[in-house]
Amino acid sequence: MAIQENGPNGLFKGKVGSIYAYELNGKNIIRGSRRKSNKPPSEAMLMNWQKMKVASTFAKEMVELLKYGYRNLSPKGSRIGAFQMAQRHILKDAMELDADCKYYVNVEKVFIFRGPLSSPAGCSVSRKGNTLYLKWTVMPEYNTNFYKMNFGLFNLDGLLQLEIGATEVHRGACTVTLNSHAENGAPIHIYFGIWDSFNDLLSDSVYCGIVE
Repeated sequence: MAIQENGPNGLFKGKVGSIYAYELNGKNIIRGSRRKSNKPPSEAMLMNWQKMKVASTFAKEMVELLKYGYRNLSPKGSRIGAFQMAQRHILKDAMELDADCKYYVNVEKVFIFRGPLSSPAGCSVSRKGNTLYLKWTVMPEYNTNFYKMNFGLFNLDGLLQLEIGATEVHRGACTVTLNSHAENGAPIHIYFGIWDSFNDLLSDSVYCGIVE
């Protein structure tokens, strides 16, 4: 069913017979129905499908971290939300091929936070039991209390932990208690970021490595 807009000479949206009409990027598109291809997919198509599937699966596992980290990059009213922007970044910037020509996500190239602030430097992490000991270089431009440290933690066995404003940047160190999902023994990936709690601005995240 199609919907006629603005009278008999106006635009319509929907399906009439074999014709489809819709709006895309402010333009009105009319096209015929797509026919299913009987040709086998090419090697390039198969590789692209695999690439997109790997990127999408990875992003879905980190969805809450990415929605937070990209929330300021998606303009109000935009058709592309924070999560979609994060997916686009992963697909474009973080996909690599292994020795068997299979795509995987290089976690070192993933930004889970994005923003205009300078990223933290000199980051290090160690673990004792369920406590993480996190350190970073004190930076002069972050000497007021509204600059806070954010941490994103995840592994591929269910751990997903976001620590917002864990401590002030000028302190240079803090501890974080891992949640119960950390007990599965899988390596934990650690990301650092800075949050301006007054203006609600973020830095790009920094990948700090893994702890086991």
